[in-house]
Amino acid sequence: MKSFCDNCSLSSDIEKHRIMLNNLIDKKNCNLLDEEIVSLSQTLDNLVYKCVLCDKSLIDLPKLNLKNIFGTHSTLYYYGKQHLFVNLYFYINEGIKNNEIVYISMQESLYEKLIAFLECYGILVENIKFRQVMELILSNKEGGLIKLKEKISNVLSEDDMKKYSGIRWIGQPSYAIKTTSEKDFLDWEINLSEAMKNTKASLICVYDAYDCMHKGKFINENVIDKSLNTHSHIFSNMALEGI
Repeated sequence: MKSFCDNCSLSSDIEKHRIMLNNLIDKKNCNLLDEEIVSLSQTLDNLVYKCVLCDKSLIDLPKLNLKNIFGTHSTLYYYGKQHLFVNLYFYINEGIKNNEIVYISMQESLYEKLIAFLECYGILVENIKFRQVMELILSNKEGGLIKLKEKISNVLSEDDMKKYSGIRWIGQPSYAIKTTSEKDFLDWEINLSEAMKNTKASLICVYDAYDCMHKGKFINENVIDKSLNTHSHIFSNMALEGI
């Protein structure tokens, strides 16, 4: 994903597969468990990651399944709402089955559509709450890694947490940057992997690859490049792979 990749065919391939995925979901009556939908979504995953990673490659590390992800700071690059929702369907469902509370920090209109989408396909949304990551970002801004660790510990100690096994936090970087700043967000990202270690919490950043490829309003080339160096895993093919 570089400014000098104008002649690369990946962009058109990604857009073609986004349209194919949307049409297939409609054809299959939004059955996200359909093998064709899952397979096509994974193909789109791989095309997006090939573009985002560009001349880099995934480290050949053991994959983590979605059941046991406490202590991880991972990333998902999505291209279009349907691609995001298919991936989050499986990601959130595993958290709920593990009795985790799922916090979601994203544009509120997108959050509402996601919740409606999950409800339609049998996901119990009682475990899902809207909660901004801004509080974590501001803790890091105030006192760096020490304050960030303290904030995460405090969140895990809240009374409401007693009935859950832990936290599965989903954050949309474009929303976080909009509500704080690019610098504050990127500074937080640098410390987040270390802050998450040995906790009963995980956090995945869902990056809007469409914004980066076409607009760059919030997810620009600098943000994408920095994201590749601040996460331990990337969500691909229904598993977390080492970066």
